Amino acid sequence: MSIMSVLVPFVVLATGFTVIMILLFRNLQRLDEEAGEAWSRVQEQRMERLDASRRLIDALSASAEFGDAPTDDVRRALDACRNADGIEAAAEADSALADAWRALSAATDMRRATALERAHEAIERLGEIDSRLPLLERLYNNAATTYNNAGVTFPTLLVAKRAGYAARPLYRPLHLRGASDQASAADTESLADKSPRIMNAYMLWAVGMSDATLEEADTH
Repeated sequence: MSIMSVLVPFVVLATGFTVIMILLFRNLQRLDEEAGEAWSRVQEQRMERLDASRRLIDALSASAEFGDAPTDDVRRALDACRNADGIEAAAEADSALADAWRALSAATDMRRATALERAHEAIERLGEIDSRLPLLERLYNNAATTYNNAGVTFPTLLVAKRAGYAARPLYRPLHLRGASDQASAADTESLADKSPRIMNAYMLWAVGMSDATLEEADTH
């Protein structure tokens, strides 16, 4: 048996493995970028909703009828939402804002606010934004879930470390969750938690090989 008869299949296999690793690497990066773009669209609508909410609160405070309405908690919650750093912080702040609005509505007859021109305009704007946000939130959560699952699923997990993979948090304010979702979430173990226990010796070897392959690809 000649050396070439052994070398050629090895080169073909090595080349194929390298190509597959590069494709997986780029696909994981693409999924991350898509999730980032989806969150940017959610964030844009969040900021518009905060602006409209601020205009509504200002309109209430400026009116004689609602001048004494307890709006301080809503104002603080609006500031917290705008200053929230990260998706999880945004979800927590948005949940607190929803609670503040509910408390204000319980203390004030908000139905009469629609008679105020500035308040009416802000309420209409909030309605437009809130009609779009649920879809944008689902699109982001779907994109983030796809990315998160890809990063812990074989064979993409072979290049996850090299691609700088870090699971993206979902945007799920508590006021948008169902009670059953909250209960089941506490008992659910993610594939990311399970994956170290299901990796066999071959997979561990392949992870090391994929890192080396990508390092070689970067140098060319």
